[in-house]
Amino acid sequence: MVHRPNKKIAGKIAKERINMLLELAQRRMTEGEEELAKRYVDLALLISKKYNVRIPRNLKYRICKKCHSFLIPGKNARVRLKRGKVVITCLKCGCTKRYKYK
Repeated sequence: MVHRPNKKIAGKIAKERINMLLELAQRRMTEGEEELAKRYVDLALLISKKYNVRIPRNLKYRICKKCHSFLIPGKNARVRLKRGKVVITCLKCGCTKRYKYK
């Protein structure tokens, strides 16, 4: 018989690990270690899929959907305001994200 943790407890731990990994990715990106930051983002995405946990919205906007790099405006991302939307462009792969703002 295999012991499995409670789903709520596992989800809570997964959220904590995702937040920790994305904070580490942000630190590594500012230090210039892009590959390590990308690895942290990949791990966070795997954890969110495995435990069916959402990545917080404020951090989700900082991840490129195509190449999974952690986006920092001015360094590897361009941010523009167009017609009531924020447009974030990844300078590594060219992928764009758009979301409304008020």
